[in-house]
Amino acid sequence: MGVPKDGDDTDDVLLDRDAFVLSYNPKLEDPNWVSWRLSAADIGDVERQDDFRIDQDLPGGLYRVTPKDYAKSGFDRGHLCPSKDRSTSPEVNSLTFVMTNMQPQRPELNRHRWKEMEEFTRDLAIGRQKQLYVIAGGIFDANPKTIGHGVAVPKAAYKIIVVLEHGQGAKDVTAATEVIAAIMPNSKSVTSKPWTDYRVSIDEVEAATGYDFLGRVPEDVQRVIEAKRP
Repeated sequence: MGVPKDGDDTDDVLLDRDAFVLSYNPKLEDPNWVSWRLSAADIGDVERQDDFRIDQDLPGGLYRVTPKDYAKSGFDRGHLCPSKDRSTSPEVNSLTFVMTNMQPQRPELNRHRWKEMEEFTRDLAIGRQKQLYVIAGGIFDANPKTIGHGVAVPKAAYKIIVVLEHGQGAKDVTAATEVIAAIMPNSKSVTSKPWTDYRVSIDEVEAATGYDFLGRVPEDVQRVIEAKRP
Protein backbone atom coordinates (compact mmCIF):
# COMPACT_ATOMS: atom_id res chain seq x y z
CA MET A 1 0.00 0.00 0.00
CA GLY A 2 3.06 2.25 0.16
CA VAL A 3 5.20 3.59 2.98
CA PRO A 4 3.30 6.20 5.04
CA LYS A 5 4.90 9.63 4.65
CA ASP A 6 4.85 12.82 6.71
CA GLY A 7 6.63 16.16 6.43
CA ASP A 8 9.64 15.14 8.53
CA ASP A 9 11.54 11.99 7.65
CA THR A 10 14.23 12.64 10.28
CA ASP A 11 12.03 10.91 12.86
CA ASP A 12 11.29 7.88 10.67
CA VAL A 13 13.68 4.96 11.17
CA LEU A 14 12.36 2.18 8.94
CA LEU A 15 12.74 -1.46 9.96
CA ASP A 16 11.58 -4.12 7.51
CA ARG A 17 10.90 -7.57 8.93
CA ASP A 18 9.23 -10.66 7.54
CA ALA A 19 6.43 -10.23 10.08
CA PHE A 20 5.81 -6.48 9.66
CA VAL A 21 7.34 -3.15 8.66
CA LEU A 22 7.62 -0.27 11.10
CA SER A 23 8.73 3.32 11.42
CA TYR A 24 10.45 4.05 14.74
CA ASN A 25 10.56 7.58 16.14
CA PRO A 26 13.75 8.10 18.17
CA LYS A 27 12.43 11.39 19.55
CA LEU A 28 9.33 9.75 21.01
CA GLU A 29 10.95 6.33 21.58
CA ASP A 30 7.81 4.87 20.04
CA PRO A 31 6.77 3.49 16.67
CA ASN A 32 5.15 6.06 14.38
CA TRP A 33 3.38 3.20 12.66
CA VAL A 34 3.55 -0.55 12.13
CA SER A 35 2.19 -2.12 8.95
CA TRP A 36 1.49 -5.76 8.09
CA ARG A 37 -0.50 -8.03 5.82
CA LEU A 38 -2.93 -10.48 7.38
CA SER A 39 -4.73 -13.56 6.08
CA ALA A 40 -5.98 -16.77 7.65
CA ALA A 41 -2.62 -18.39 6.81
CA ASP A 42 -0.90 -16.09 9.34
CA ILE A 43 -3.07 -17.22 12.25
CA GLY A 44 -2.23 -20.47 14.02
CA ASP A 45 -2.25 -22.13 17.41
CA VAL A 46 1.20 -21.18 18.69
CA GLU A 47 1.12 -19.78 22.21
CA ARG A 48 2.36 -16.28 23.00
CA GLN A 49 6.11 -16.27 23.47
CA ASP A 50 5.93 -13.28 25.85
CA ASP A 51 9.64 -12.61 25.29
CA PHE A 52 9.43 -8.81 25.43
CA ARG A 53 12.88 -7.50 24.57
CA ILE A 54 15.08 -4.74 23.20
CA ASP A 55 15.08 -4.37 19.42
CA GLN A 56 18.68 -5.08 18.48
CA ASP A 57 18.04 -4.02 14.88
CA LEU A 58 17.82 -0.33 15.74
CA PRO A 59 20.81 1.64 14.42
CA GLY A 60 23.64 2.33 16.86
CA GLY A 61 23.37 5.54 18.82
CA LEU A 62 19.61 5.32 19.29
CA TYR A 63 18.14 4.52 22.68
CA ARG A 64 16.69 1.01 22.74
CA VAL A 65 13.54 0.81 24.81
CA THR A 66 13.55 -2.03 27.33
CA PRO A 67 10.64 -3.81 29.02
CA LYS A 68 11.74 -2.13 32.26
CA ASP A 69 10.84 1.28 30.81
CA TYR A 70 7.21 0.29 31.38
CA ALA A 71 7.71 -0.98 34.94
CA LYS A 72 5.28 0.47 37.52
CA SER A 73 4.03 3.01 34.97
CA GLY A 74 0.40 1.91 34.93
CA PHE A 75 0.63 1.31 31.18
CA ASP A 76 0.63 -1.97 29.28
CA ARG A 77 3.16 -2.85 26.61
CA GLY A 78 0.56 -2.58 23.89
CA HIS A 79 1.21 -4.51 20.68
CA LEU A 80 0.61 -2.72 17.40
CA CYS A 81 1.05 -5.84 15.24
CA PRO A 82 -0.75 -8.30 17.52
CA SER A 83 0.87 -11.48 18.76
CA LYS A 84 -2.03 -13.59 17.47
CA ASP A 85 -1.66 -12.13 13.96
CA ARG A 86 1.69 -13.92 13.78
CA SER A 87 1.01 -17.26 15.46
CA THR A 88 2.09 -19.96 13.00
CA SER A 89 5.47 -20.62 14.64
CA PRO A 90 7.30 -19.64 17.85
CA GLU A 91 9.93 -17.79 15.80
CA VAL A 92 7.42 -15.64 13.93
CA ASN A 93 5.37 -14.96 17.06
CA SER A 94 8.49 -13.91 18.94
CA LEU A 95 9.09 -11.12 16.41
CA THR A 96 6.01 -9.30 17.68
CA PHE A 97 7.55 -8.92 21.15
CA VAL A 98 10.33 -6.49 20.21
CA MET A 99 9.79 -3.19 22.00
CA THR A 100 9.63 -1.24 18.73
CA ASN A 101 6.26 -2.95 18.17
CA MET A 102 4.92 -1.59 21.48
CA GLN A 103 3.33 1.62 22.65
CA PRO A 104 2.23 2.53 26.19
CA GLN A 105 -1.48 1.76 26.43
CA ARG A 106 -3.90 2.06 29.28
CA PRO A 107 -5.11 -1.41 30.36
CA GLU A 108 -8.66 -0.32 29.51
CA LEU A 109 -7.56 0.21 25.91
CA ASN A 110 -5.11 -2.66 25.44
CA ARG A 111 -7.19 -5.37 27.11
CA HIS A 112 -10.61 -4.29 25.93
CA ARG A 113 -11.44 -1.98 23.00
CA TRP A 114 -8.09 -2.37 21.16
CA LYS A 115 -8.21 -6.13 21.68
CA GLU A 116 -11.78 -6.25 20.38
CA MET A 117 -10.76 -4.52 17.16
CA GLU A 118 -7.87 -6.96 16.81
CA GLU A 119 -10.32 -9.86 17.13
CA PHE A 120 -12.64 -8.26 14.58
CA THR A 121 -9.71 -7.98 12.17
CA ARG A 122 -8.86 -11.66 12.52
CA ASP A 123 -12.52 -12.53 11.99
CA LEU A 124 -12.31 -10.76 8.62
CA ALA A 125 -9.27 -12.85 7.72
CA ILE A 126 -10.66 -16.18 8.92
CA GLY A 127 -14.44 -15.89 8.71
CA ARG A 128 -14.62 -13.94 5.44
CA GLN A 129 -11.34 -15.30 4.04
CA LYS A 130 -10.06 -11.82 3.21
CA GLN A 131 -6.53 -10.53 2.77
CA LEU A 132 -6.00 -7.43 4.89
CA TYR A 133 -3.49 -4.63 4.88
CA VAL A 134 -3.25 -3.10 8.34
CA ILE A 135 -1.51 0.01 9.70
CA ALA A 136 -1.51 0.95 13.39
CA GLY A 137 0.18 3.60 15.50
CA GLY A 138 -0.20 6.33 18.08
CA ILE A 139 -1.29 9.97 18.11
CA PHE A 140 0.77 12.25 20.35
CA ASP A 141 0.44 15.65 21.98
CA ALA A 142 3.15 18.23 21.29
CA ASN A 143 4.60 17.58 24.75
CA PRO A 144 3.45 14.08 25.67
CA LYS A 145 3.68 12.41 29.04
CA THR A 146 6.61 10.00 29.18
CA ILE A 147 7.51 6.86 31.10
CA GLY A 148 10.82 5.15 31.79
CA HIS A 149 13.77 6.59 29.89
CA GLY A 150 11.47 8.91 27.95
CA VAL A 151 8.97 6.71 26.15
CA ALA A 152 6.13 8.96 24.98
CA VAL A 153 2.58 8.02 25.90
CA PRO A 154 0.16 8.50 22.99
CA LYS A 155 -3.11 10.30 23.66
CA ALA A 156 -4.82 7.91 21.23
CA ALA A 157 -4.20 4.85 19.10
CA TYR A 158 -5.26 4.45 15.49
CA LYS A 159 -5.73 1.57 13.08
CA ILE A 160 -6.46 1.41 9.35
CA ILE A 161 -7.59 -1.77 7.56
CA VAL A 162 -7.87 -2.26 3.80
CA VAL A 163 -9.97 -5.33 2.95
CA LEU A 164 -9.04 -7.22 -0.23
CA GLU A 165 -9.26 -10.65 -1.81
CA HIS A 166 -6.31 -13.04 -1.74
CA GLY A 167 -3.54 -12.08 -4.14
CA GLN A 168 -4.68 -8.48 -4.46
CA GLY A 169 -2.59 -5.40 -3.75
CA ALA A 170 -2.59 -1.62 -4.14
CA LYS A 171 -3.34 -1.77 -7.88
CA ASP A 172 -6.56 -3.65 -7.11
CA VAL A 173 -7.97 -1.06 -4.72
CA THR A 174 -11.03 0.68 -6.16
CA ALA A 175 -13.53 3.24 -4.95
CA ALA A 176 -15.69 0.32 -3.79
CA THR A 177 -12.96 -1.29 -1.65
CA GLU A 178 -13.90 -1.73 1.98
CA VAL A 179 -11.75 0.26 4.40
CA ILE A 180 -12.02 0.50 8.17
CA ALA A 181 -10.34 3.06 10.42
CA ALA A 182 -10.57 3.92 14.10
CA ILE A 183 -9.07 6.33 16.62
CA MET A 184 -9.38 5.25 20.26
CA PRO A 185 -8.47 7.43 23.26
CA ASN A 186 -5.68 6.07 25.42
CA SER A 187 -7.64 6.63 28.60
CA LYS A 188 -9.71 4.87 31.24
CA SER A 189 -12.88 6.22 29.65
CA VAL A 190 -12.32 4.29 26.41
CA THR A 191 -14.52 1.46 27.69
CA SER A 192 -17.54 3.77 27.94
CA LYS A 193 -18.35 3.00 24.29
CA PRO A 194 -17.97 -0.02 22.00
CA TRP A 195 -14.95 0.04 19.72
CA THR A 196 -17.17 0.55 16.70
CA ASP A 197 -18.15 3.98 18.04
CA TYR A 198 -14.53 5.04 17.53
CA ARG A 199 -14.61 4.40 13.81
CA VAL A 200 -13.55 7.36 11.65
CA SER A 201 -12.44 8.05 8.09
CA ILE A 202 -8.84 7.58 6.94
CA ASP A 203 -8.81 11.33 6.23
CA GLU A 204 -9.36 11.91 9.96
CA VAL A 205 -6.45 9.63 10.85
CA GLU A 206 -4.23 11.51 8.39
CA ALA A 207 -5.27 14.85 9.90
CA ALA A 208 -4.50 13.61 13.43
CA THR A 209 -1.13 12.04 12.58
CA GLY A 210 0.26 14.17 9.77
CA TYR A 211 0.88 11.02 7.73
CA ASP A 212 -0.26 10.31 4.18
CA PHE A 213 -1.37 6.68 3.94
CA LEU A 214 -2.01 4.35 0.99
CA GLY A 215 0.50 6.13 -1.23
CA ARG A 216 0.52 3.40 -3.89
CA VAL A 217 -3.22 3.66 -4.41
CA PRO A 218 -4.16 5.97 -7.33
CA GLU A 219 -4.96 9.50 -6.16
CA ASP A 220 -8.51 9.51 -7.49
CA VAL A 221 -9.26 6.29 -5.62
CA GLN A 222 -7.55 7.56 -2.46
CA ARG A 223 -9.81 10.60 -2.38
CA VAL A 224 -12.90 8.41 -2.36
CA ILE A 225 -11.92 5.65 0.05
CA GLU A 226 -10.10 7.92 2.51
CA ALA A 227 -13.20 10.08 2.90
CA LYS A 228 -15.46 7.09 3.65
CA ARG A 229 -17.13 7.28 7.02
CA PRO A 230 -18.62 4.28 8.84
